[in-house]
Amino acid sequence: MKRFMNKKLLVVGVVVAVLLGVGGAAFAFFGVGGSGSGTAKVGTASDVTISQIGAGYDSLITGSGDPYIQDQCLACVSITDLGNDITLANTGYQQLVNVVVAMRNWGAGAITDLPMTLSINKGVAGPITDTQSFSFPPAIIAGVEPSLTNVTFDFSSQGAFVAQEFVYDISFSATSGSWGDASGLNVALSSSATDLSIGTDTNTGYLYVDPTDNGSGWHGDAPNCGTLTTGIFQSVQTDCGPAVETDAYGTPAQVAAGNADIPAVEVNVVGGTTASLWPGETQPLGFAITNPNTGDVWITTVTIAPKTNVSGDVEDQYSDDITGCLATWFTVNGSPVSIAGNVAPGVTLFQNVASITMSNPNTSQNACEGHTIGLSFTSP
Repeated sequence: MKRFMNKKLLVVGVVVAVLLGVGGAAFAFFGVGGSGSGTAKVGTASDVTISQIGAGYDSLITGSGDPYIQDQCLACVSITDLGNDITLANTGYQQLVNVVVAMRNWGAGAITDLPMTLSINKGVAGPITDTQSFSFPPAIIAGVEPSLTNVTFDFSSQGAFVAQEFVYDISFSATSGSWGDASGLNVALSSSATDLSIGTDTNTGYLYVDPTDNGSGWHGDAPNCGTLTTGIFQSVQTDCGPAVETDAYGTPAQVAAGNADIPAVEVNVVGGTTASLWPGETQPLGFAITNPNTGDVWITTVTIAPKTNVSGDVEDQYSDDITGCLATWFTVNGSPVSIAGNVAPGVTLFQNVASITMSNPNTSQNACEGHTIGLSFTSP
């Protein structure tokens, strides 16, 4: 009897354990020990790339006061868009950082929070756009001496890339609204021959407008030699000489020689260069750190310095000597730049973190004129 009872209890216990297991309840188990081994591989970090942020295209005019002598009135010609086809200095696709546009206000009143949009490749799939609201002071003397304001469209958070050649478009409502009277707000113009310091005006003698704005043609201070419809928007030929404004857009002979008025615009990209340095002037410096790894990397500092040969002359971007252009004439302010933090995978922008100054000694600096000074960006 005793042996039978033990066997019956054992069988019942097994059945109960199976039922409890199915129901998800706890049940007794036998403890057991063991051991084993494994590995955890530590990755090998690849070096980061440090690239200068600067202009890939620049038709702004630098100087004190208002150096512009021409501008384009949008209200006068019943358009809301004005653009141009440009070619950046460097080849290939480049990450866009920002676009700066020079604007002149001839009106007697201030303009407050006027919405403006900068578009790239408007009218095609996936255009790049940035819309912001900008304010403008009144003219210094209404109708006689305009105020000048540079506005900046910021694309740094979009991670957008542009081809070497593209069409940009500036648009705003040049009418009265909650912002005030914007009919006197004009896009400043500069010369494609003498003021375009970086990049190329792709089609000299042509500007771009939205075709829906230009059904009756331009009039007033803009010449209208004819139109050429493109897949992006309408190209307006401007090389038939001035209409009302003297020398606006240039004569046919001037355009043939490579001189035509274009919007004053600066396009900043990763891999660009600084605006032109003049003796005694300072230009901002920034850079992008590209981390090719899948994880963060720690960056302590970034040191910026002019490329210099053993003779003390600076070198260009190709490490060729610029004989007689002394490295001591150039000072990088704010270097080394302290990062002291983790840089995430991908591209991280560090804008306007340093600057470069060209001194103005009492001696000829002609050896530097027209050259491009090479800069090195290093991190320990």
